Formats: sequence, structure tokens, C-alpha cells
Amino acid sequence: MRGLASGGEMRFLLILSISFVFSVFTRPTLAQSAETRGQRIADAKEAFDIGTRAYADGEFETALASFQRAYELTGSPDLLYNIATVSDRMRRDVDALQAYEGYLEARPKSSDREHVESRIAVLRDAIEARRRAELQAEIEARNAAVQAAARVKAERPLTEYVGPGPGPWITIGVGSAALVTGAVFVGLGQRDQKKVENALAGSSYSLVQEMADRGPKRSKAGVALMAIGGAGMIGGLIWQLTGGHEEAIPELSIGPTGISLKGTF
Repeated sequence: MRGLASGGEMRFLLILSISFVFSVFTRPTLAQSAETRGQRIADAKEAFDIGTRAYADGEFETALASFQRAYELTGSPDLLYNIATVSDRMRRDVDALQAYEGYLEARPKSSDREHVESRIAVLRDAIEARRRAELQAEIEARNAAVQAAARVKAERPLTEYVGPGPGPWITIGVGSAALVTGAVFVGLGQRDQKKVENALAGSSYSLVQEMADRGPKRSKAGVALMAIGGAGMIGGLIWQLTGGHEEAIPELSIGPTGISLKGTF
């Protein structure tokens, strides 16, 4: 089935194909029965006929699938020519090249060897040109990525401010709690002192004495807590304002081996 150019050649190739199929499947084997051989011959002929009609109608997908089916059933190298021709028309250069080369390998003395060799040369050139174009496109895309990364690097700062974290706010919170607690203690101490100063005649001496002893203690403890709390709040604010630092921003690098990051984390 070497040609798809004319009806006469098609008929000749059809006869050639069927003769080949018959020769293949009439060889005695233990695995194949006469019925099986006959069915495969019929299936191969049907696939070839479908492929021939589809090719004539410009339905190349159907033609290619049918010729491949016939080749699977027969193993006839002549069908590789048809497969190569249809693949060539569909611009499936790699498939066409492989089929043409397989055909010539099986039919080295074919009368159309010169034509097949010329198509092989054309297909190899086309495949190589496409490979070079794809490689050039990949190089250009990578160069564009490198240039874009360089522009971003030139426009962005080299460092960024990193805050001190939650520590200052925890310190401020604890200091605030101590300050409030101290204020409460001072208030209680002052209340005790006022009760002592305004004690009525006949008040329990032990109770008045207790408040007289307790009031100053509460006031002192409150003042101490307020001092600690105030210091904590001020220290926390200073820590928050001055505890940060500048840190290098990780650098994106695009090179021949891929993308990498440089910097500290």
C-alpha cells in the first residue's frame, strides 16, 4: 500500500496488500486457526478500504487510524508508506519520518526510494528547524525573565524593617495591669487612713488600730506597683519603637540551572 496518488496505484497496492496479508496468515502456526486468519484478513482489508476512502475525502484522521489498524493486523511494511503519507499531510513530521524510515528499512530496493529519501530529508530539516525555534523561544523567554527580575531588583529596596515581635506588647500589658493594681492598693490605703482620721468616739480600738497599720502598707505597696507598672509600660514602648531592625530581602535569582533564592530568613 505504498501510494495514495492515483486510483490505479491504489488498486495495485490493495492487491499487493491483500496478497501480503494472505501470505502472512496462511503460514502454519500452532496459535492461529483458519477461521482466525480469515477474520484478520477480512478486518485488514476493511480497514484499508476505509482508510483509502477517507484519504480521498480529506478525512485524514480516519485514514491514518485505518491504515494503522491494517498495519497492526498484517505487519506489512508497505502500509508504512501510507501511514507516512497521511502523517506528512497532517504535519505530524516525527510520525511521518519514523514511518518513512521504517518503510525504507523494510523495502531498501523500492522503486520510489528516491522520493521517500527526499521526503525524509525534508522532514528532518523541518524537525530540526522546529527544535531550534523552540530552543530559541525558550532562551528568549528565560532572558526576558532574567531582565524582569533585574528590573524588580533595581526598583525594590534591598532591606525591610522587621519589628521586635510581640514582646513589647506583652511588657506593656503586664505594666498596665501592675499600674492599675497599684492604683487600687493606693486607693484602699487612703480609705483606711481617712477612716482612722475620722473615727467616731466609741469606735473599736482594735479595728481602728488595724486600719491604721494596714493603710500605710497598702499605700506603699500600691505606689511600688504603680512605679513598676509605669516603668514596664515605658520600657515596652521604648522596646517597640527601637527594638526592630533592617533585614535583607531574599533575592530571586534566575540562571541556567533554574530559579533560586538568596537571603536570610
